[in-house]
Amino acid sequence: MGTFILMIKLRTNGDRWFVALVACLGIAITILLGQLELVRLAYIRLNEYRDNLLSHSVNVTQSGRNTLAVVNSTMQEFCSDENLTELRLLAYKAHYLRDIGRVLNNRIVCTALWGRLSPPADLPKWDREVDGGHRLWANAEKIGKHQTKVEMIMHGSAIVFTSPVAFALYERAEPNLSAQVVSRDSKYIYRAFGDTRKIAERPPEKLPWYDLRTHRLVSQCADGIDVCVTASMTNVSIFQQSPGVLMALAVFGALAGGGLGAAGVQWRRGHASLAQQIKRSIAEGRVDVVFQPLVRLRDGQVIGAEVLARLSDEDGVPIPPDVFIPIAEQQGDIKNITRIVVRKALDQMNMRLHANEDLYLSLNLSVDDVIDPKTLVFLDQEVKRHGLSSLRVVLEITERSTANHERLIEAMKSFRTRGYEFFIDDFGTGYSNLAYLAKLPISGIKIDRMFTQAIGTEAVSAEIVENICNIARRLELKLVVEGVETQEQADYVRALHPDAIGQGWLFGRPVPAAIFDHGSNAIIS
Repeated sequence: MGTFILMIKLRTNGDRWFVALVACLGIAITILLGQLELVRLAYIRLNEYRDNLLSHSVNVTQSGRNTLAVVNSTMQEFCSDENLTELRLLAYKAHYLRDIGRVLNNRIVCTALWGRLSPPADLPKWDREVDGGHRLWANAEKIGKHQTKVEMIMHGSAIVFTSPVAFALYERAEPNLSAQVVSRDSKYIYRAFGDTRKIAERPPEKLPWYDLRTHRLVSQCADGIDVCVTASMTNVSIFQQSPGVLMALAVFGALAGGGLGAAGVQWRRGHASLAQQIKRSIAEGRVDVVFQPLVRLRDGQVIGAEVLARLSDEDGVPIPPDVFIPIAEQQGDIKNITRIVVRKALDQMNMRLHANEDLYLSLNLSVDDVIDPKTLVFLDQEVKRHGLSSLRVVLEITERSTANHERLIEAMKSFRTRGYEFFIDDFGTGYSNLAYLAKLPISGIKIDRMFTQAIGTEAVSAEIVENICNIARRLELKLVVEGVETQEQADYVRALHPDAIGQGWLFGRPVPAAIFDHGSNAIIS
């Protein structure tokens, strides 16, 4: 990408500023995408941490409750040797319990670890009592012979002590992770891991990805048990990553954005240069013309030729008409193209027109050409200069250009008074109704090739050809069918309208005047 940018010479300050602006935009977008990915990964890790801790907390709690139920259901004598043996066996099998004891009158009488206590150990006031009469202590001190802080759950005459290593895995969590195991109402904290100050600052909420705050919180409660987990992650911001990561993102974004900016400059330059080439070609008269035969279907006679403009760039590569014509219209050069085409067409086909009095030329005009009085004057001059009648020239305008143009209709009438005929090109693709067409000073219509191509198929377009043929007969208009490529299409139209004129590759492709006679597949009249 960097090589591509260097290969493009930025000629102006405007180009340089544009590339720099897009490069900065690329950096911003890359950072935003980096933030999006960072947040996505953070929530995956945070949710995984929360779910694992919640599952583990439920297992620890359920293990204690199950043990309490077993101890309370024993039929053995309270704190007897047999009872102590059973307590020790239960403690051995319980992964998350440190000790198991028996309670009488709120005093611990014996435990699996310390045996019978003499005197029994008094229990302090419990921290919380939950469903079913389970009493909880967190961080109780100096309980019996336990010299460290302990967590206890008591129910009935049984009490269990949670192992200090029951949550060891979560004590060693990543530095930016923290969590609290709390009651459903969040008033009682069973366990805390890491720096939980951020958890106390605000309730859990999922922030949008574009929020650049560094702290993320998630929470989840267990079903059927008063245990919830709130997990926190800090440093969830692209700006708190290492300088190397930020530098890599910035460089990548700058290269990507700069590359796109340079490509935009290149495209704009190429587009501008094409428009300039078209303008120069028109100014220098380097517009060429070719001629496509117009054949009367009834007898296969060539009775005319449509004049088509051709233009190539400075490297000799042809520019499609649907490219250079709109550009010429935008630049105000379409009238110049018309004059070049008219002059060259009459010059190149003059001998054939004099040799065959039935041959005519069909020229395409834009709306601007028709409504400009100078066009009629110019056309008259050229026709007279070549010693021809205006009846030997047919003018084509598209149906779409005729809608709601009263000025255009008046201008067309001026041409008609001088003997020029008008044909509606691409008929059927516009929106003119029959009443409106009847008002136009036209002599014929041309069926668009898209309808011709539908002949022989079940498409609705195929039926339109028959309707247009009927319209032409009803309005006594001449009919030209474009895009005739197969004999089947020609036969179909001839059966509907014997006097129709065919145009298409079946009869000949557009060719220079020098080979027009040889380029036609039809009989030369």
